Amino acid sequence: MTMAAVSCFQEEKSNIGFLERQIEECPEREERFIKRGVEYLCLQNIYDVLEIEDGLVDSYMLWLQEQGIQDKHLIGAYQKTLRDWREFHKKKEYVKLREEIEGCGTVEQTLKSKAYTFLTENGIHSLEEIDWDMRVSYDQYLEKAINTRIRPWYLKGLDKLKLFDLEKRSDNIRAGGIRLKYTQGHTVIHALRAGGLRPIRYEEKRIYLGYHPNYHLAKEFYYCRNTKGVIWDFSIHTSQKLKYQVFTVLNYALESSSDRELRRGYLAPLHFLYMYCIDRGISDLTRLEQDQIDDYVGKAKEVPLINNRYHQIVNKVQRILFVQSKDINWEANVWYLERFQFDAFRYDPTRPVKRISFLDILDKDNREYLKMYIKYQLGVTSYSVQNIWARVYITKAFLRFPDKEKLKVEKLTATEIDRYMRLLQEEDVEIITFNDKVAEIHCFFRFLTARGYYSKVPFYPEYYIKRATVPHHYRSVPQNTVTEIFKNLKGMPEDMRLMYLHLWCLGLRINEVCSIKREGYYLKEGVAWFRIYQHKMKMEKVIPMLLYRSMMVYIERRKTGVDSYVFQNSKGGPYLSTHYWHEMVDWCNELGIRCGDHIFQTHDYRHSVATALYEQGASIQAIREFLGHKHENMTRRYIDCIQRHVDRSSEQYYKEQKSLVNEWKEGSGKDGN
Repeated sequence: MTMAAVSCFQEEKSNIGFLERQIEECPEREERFIKRGVEYLCLQNIYDVLEIEDGLVDSYMLWLQEQGIQDKHLIGAYQKTLRDWREFHKKKEYVKLREEIEGCGTVEQTLKSKAYTFLTENGIHSLEEIDWDMRVSYDQYLEKAINTRIRPWYLKGLDKLKLFDLEKRSDNIRAGGIRLKYTQGHTVIHALRAGGLRPIRYEEKRIYLGYHPNYHLAKEFYYCRNTKGVIWDFSIHTSQKLKYQVFTVLNYALESSSDRELRRGYLAPLHFLYMYCIDRGISDLTRLEQDQIDDYVGKAKEVPLINNRYHQIVNKVQRILFVQSKDINWEANVWYLERFQFDAFRYDPTRPVKRISFLDILDKDNREYLKMYIKYQLGVTSYSVQNIWARVYITKAFLRFPDKEKLKVEKLTATEIDRYMRLLQEEDVEIITFNDKVAEIHCFFRFLTARGYYSKVPFYPEYYIKRATVPHHYRSVPQNTVTEIFKNLKGMPEDMRLMYLHLWCLGLRINEVCSIKREGYYLKEGVAWFRIYQHKMKMEKVIPMLLYRSMMVYIERRKTGVDSYVFQNSKGGPYLSTHYWHEMVDWCNELGIRCGDHIFQTHDYRHSVATALYEQGASIQAIREFLGHKHENMTRRYIDCIQRHVDRSSEQYYKEQKSLVNEWKEGSGKDGN
């Protein structure tokens, strides 16, 4: 007890000493004012003059009267002493705040004074500390002290002070050549002369974009009439993961989009999704189920003046979270393939596969097996991404069968698999397509067996594989169709025209045409050559170039870089093969040009080139190298005139030679038999 009393006495003595030192720093005042002031403050347990409030000063009058002091002027002098002490140290402590406020020349002095008084009373030492919660408190403060009619004027004064401070800080950042950028949940400093962008820091509070650290963004939202998506409450009691995900997407959207309307257009849908997830108790945006997405879209349709971004926001959010995550999120229900940065030989940019979704597999255990299988395909095998996507399509179609039957894929029996195979046989598909499906399902079970879920593959694919001869498809483009196209070719855009010529005279695949780069054309010893990587064959081929001069004129006029795509989309990437096909089909439709029983097929021109070369005497081996095939049997399937040549040769032989029957008769007469 004695030690505790001593400790308490020493602490009080220390506090009184601090208070006395504060008072000594103040302008001189009579000893009686100091003595009674210190006595009163100690009785009230006030040991810091900055803690003196107006109510405490008012109560000082009553205490002085109890001490026998009745003169009103003298009591006023005593009270003024307390106020002077407070104001002196307030000015000393808040000198930075005072300088910041006085430095703003766009706000009236009345508004400055009111804001300064409020901020100092709330312990704010710099305009940088003003946030949305402080703005709300100031509005409540004004409600008690200012007429309703002019209250918005005072509130705007605080906003202007905040914007002034943001602009000044932004100028300082630009002068120092530093930009703060939010990446992977961390603040990283990047040297950048322009911009002056700083991120919002994640805090468990409400965020007002009108106070964004980037002055230009803050100014944009300050004058924004639509307040939806401008105020974000991260103090709500909900999943911490959900809040951090939404905050990550919000920061990414603000920093990445240069289009103001686009940036604003996504904020309201993102906020709507945030509130929807809070209401539904959803804790992870990357693991949304299809029924949850459908329910969200249904709720979004009820929003007045809805735009399609309300529907797009789920995909946009999931893509940002997957691509920007520090580690690959294998738990996500949708994988975005741009995250993986595949080698060029595995990814065809002209036929991009943007994502793989697992949402259509309802059984979560079966879905996890599929995820493991695709993870293996992406990370271990050397299959192209387009090939993997096609295999995924087959595997998912199979997994919907145990989904429907309420079966677990790791416990399927041979009988249950046979039932699916019989359903597969009933489908109206080509034999080669059916066999591909059987082979892929077998590959999936081999993976499960290797992982230990089966002791052996529970079915024999040989039992189901169908045998059939491969028919020859006569697909060469009729000459009259080519003639019609050439007659009208000058009416097409230059890039479309040149792409068509690559199909017609080089027999390239359309994805190869779309992925041509400037370095693909070159001269060697005065001969023009063309080099292209074949994604389908996973090999490069080099052939003589017939369009060299035309392409050089086109490339020079477009100022195409050495490593740039020759035929580009609006973003500088490769022209999409599907887009080219749709453009050509529409064009042929408009002119009434048909190609046999269809309008336009890019692959038919490979048949045409192969057939033309063969008819002009080129060997099968030469045609194979020109088309870029690995095997001659494949090349033969592209030559549509072989059978015609065989028939013609047979007829010619029998015209020039006697029949075998006559030769036999003549021979039998000579020897007497």
